Amino acid sequence: MDIDFHPGVNGSDPYVDFYPYTPSATAGYAFLVIFGIATVVHLVMMFPYRAPYFVPLVLGGVCESFGYYGRAWSHEDRTEIGSWALQEMLILCSPPLIAATIYMVLGRIIRSFNAEHLVSMTPKKITVIFVLNDVLTFCTQLGGAGVQVTGDAHLMSIGKKVVLAGLIFSLFVFAFFVWIAATLHRRLNNTPTDILTMNDLHWRRYMWALYAACSALMLRNLVRTIQFGVSKSSALNQKELFIYLFDAFPMFFSMLVLAVCHPGLLIKKARRLGKVAAFHDPLMGEDHMSDIPLVSRQARMMPV
Repeated sequence: MDIDFHPGVNGSDPYVDFYPYTPSATAGYAFLVIFGIATVVHLVMMFPYRAPYFVPLVLGGVCESFGYYGRAWSHEDRTEIGSWALQEMLILCSPPLIAATIYMVLGRIIRSFNAEHLVSMTPKKITVIFVLNDVLTFCTQLGGAGVQVTGDAHLMSIGKKVVLAGLIFSLFVFAFFVWIAATLHRRLNNTPTDILTMNDLHWRRYMWALYAACSALMLRNLVRTIQFGVSKSSALNQKELFIYLFDAFPMFFSMLVLAVCHPGLLIKKARRLGKVAAFHDPLMGEDHMSDIPLVSRQARMMPV
């Protein structure tokens, strides 16, 4: 990372220079507003779509907002550990929260489509496995960032390695998740369930929205992995532009895509169709009875 330790000279106090540049207050406040608006939009949309599983994403948006407030605050003093710690911990910890919502969305899509037979794991297992992996990633990011807040050179080096391990692990988890989602997508194309044949739900656009959100998060994690793995003199650590280009924008893009193609709407429609199908299924038996001759039906209803 981009941290320089300066020992005291001629009796002066030692200090830590957390940035090789002066963070932009304008960019920090701009993304504070951008993430704030996106978070409020998702918070409002949770209620009509009955999507409480979007709570982690909303929390992730809150983290992003205050994280970029921390970067704007750092413009005043780039040696201030409080502002640096705020942006470091919150910006690193928000992606696992947004990913947790994406993981839960897939399980609910499978159940609402009655497509359990098309996946190798039950929706509950998919949700539990990926959310637990996400919790592990979140803990490594939080722990690694928390250790770096100490300001101790040795501990900060350990924290950097912990964050790097969490980022690498999250890349593998995302890749596995996308593979499961793509497998489901292909099988639904080949053998659509009854709910999908009842009405055109435009479900494919929502699947592509999930892929787009996952791709943005994977790009962000990949660049962050490279950033933590290269030297302080690299361009990724020397220019603030890359933080906004490969971290802030991908995170906002993932929230934007999930707002434009909100999976809650798809899941709500699919569940409604499922209830309609369940209501009409018992009546199908009566419809088929009309094909049986009256005498035969009377004979069937006579007591033995």
